[in-house]
Amino acid sequence: MASVLGKNFKVRSLDLENRAGAEDFIAGSVADLPTLERAFEGVGGLVIAHMAPQKPGNYATPELPFDVNVKGTALLLHQAVQKGIRRIVLISTSGVVNAAHAGGQYLSRDLPFSSKGIYGLTKTLQEVTALFYHQEYGLEIAVLRPSYICCGDSLQDKYGVRRPSVNWQFIDPRDIGKAASCALSVENLGYEVFYLMAGPGAEQKADVAYTESRLGWQPDFRFTEFPRDEELAK
Repeated sequence: MASVLGKNFKVRSLDLENRAGAEDFIAGSVADLPTLERAFEGVGGLVIAHMAPQKPGNYATPELPFDVNVKGTALLLHQAVQKGIRRIVLISTSGVVNAAHAGGQYLSRDLPFSSKGIYGLTKTLQEVTALFYHQEYGLEIAVLRPSYICCGDSLQDKYGVRRPSVNWQFIDPRDIGKAASCALSVENLGYEVFYLMAGPGAEQKADVAYTESRLGWQPDFRFTEFPRDEELAK
């Protein structure tokens, strides 16, 4: 994502490790306020894309996911207020409306929350926290809700699993970065939700048309050249 954002913005990355080899990088946790105070110096916008890794045991109790996903988000937004940063992009997930998603309901932007599991709960709380900071402090916040994050070249997902086929939920991480870049620049932003899916038939399943029109965003990867899940199931 940082490489895509870097085409239009000067990017500073904060993470536990500099896995992507970022030039402007600060090592540390989003749950550590002194680290955030240092990281925010000279920053004009914020993209929140962190999460406690979905490794075995990490979500067995609320401790780590709440510390990273919920506390970390609250501290980032708190620090944005302290530093006068108004434009925020929060990378959430379509999992915050899991019941509608699982039931095949069209994903509109006004659906009530219906998450599943500790991960879904923490992502929901991220959005609730972001809405609070918008209402309380006037932060301009774009909430991006991708579904299945997978490379449009290799069909390898973010966990290293290579998929044999695709469905409407697929989205390339570079297109998430592209949407984040658009959201940082869009005019008259209040608090808005944007779905990010680009697989075949996504427009019939979720309100991606609003994302495209409002942000001026078009995905570069639509996964049309790959077999569809239903074709392999026959």
